[in-house]
Amino acid sequence: MSTTWFLRPAALLALTGASAMLLSAQTNYRTALPGTVNYVEGQVSVDGRALGTRQEGNTQLQPNQSLSTGNGKVEMLLSPGVFVRLGGNSEVRLVSNGIVNPTIEVTRGEVMVEADSKPNDGQLTVLEHGAKASILKPGLYRFNLDGNLIAVLDGKLRVTENDKTKELGKGHELNLTNPKLKSVGFDVKAQDDLYQWSSVRSSYLAEANQMTAQSAYMGYGPWWGSGWYWSPYFATWSWLPGDGFFYSPFGYPFSSPGFAYYSRGFYGYRGGFGARAGVSGFARGSFRGAAVGGGGFHGGGGGRR
Repeated sequence: MSTTWFLRPAALLALTGASAMLLSAQTNYRTALPGTVNYVEGQVSVDGRALGTRQEGNTQLQPNQSLSTGNGKVEMLLSPGVFVRLGGNSEVRLVSNGIVNPTIEVTRGEVMVEADSKPNDGQLTVLEHGAKASILKPGLYRFNLDGNLIAVLDGKLRVTENDKTKELGKGHELNLTNPKLKSVGFDVKAQDDLYQWSSVRSSYLAEANQMTAQSAYMGYGPWWGSGWYWSPYFATWSWLPGDGFFYSPFGYPFSSPGFAYYSRGFYGYRGGFGARAGVSGFARGSFRGAAVGGGGFHGGGGGRR
């Protein structure tokens, strides 16, 4: 069992290195809005317009625009800490790009939503086959239009369809063809290509988070609280919590400036975990939050969510 402690700024002074300098050129103090395309792999298009695999974080869907994949995958951002990932031959429509209530509709294929954080006063909504799924807690969610399925790998959501409402917790899925909205259990350990790809992306983004948080703490980059921050070294938008740190549903840590974690002999901000070095010291598959103080996000205590 891993043990985690908070480390305040004094500890971070001993953890700085050349990685912080890599972000010293970050002078473009922009941010991302819901609907921003964060990563493209293979055949991806917006309303039929093909996107290149090299993205600079500037492609942003507007309401009613659709993001589609052929033989490829793509990652899109919603509110800070929420990632939407499409598998092959899939499509989503951006219904609303509001910061506090972004809404998407799955119109083809399979989509996974990783919610590392959820605003207390906001909503995250996914539409599928006329049903409305409201994400209630941070977690990991799968939407399969072809199978009429909505599944909760971690977290909790509420599904509303034809004046009926059903809440689903971890390890439960719902077939929308069932008029009674009856949920059944499933094996959350079962992994497919989209799950594995999402895990790799989460690992990569956690590494970007560590470098970005370290850079902001050392004064090399901007800091305005919880939000999306551009990481030029990783060429991706990185999420920074408002305070403390969180674990993604895949077990990777996301820290704010001035915080680090210590787990099984490893300090945070090392950049030595993730796709290149596994997840040594992290409780893979368990979603834990440890937000402290401000930021207005769920968390607290480092317990299982």
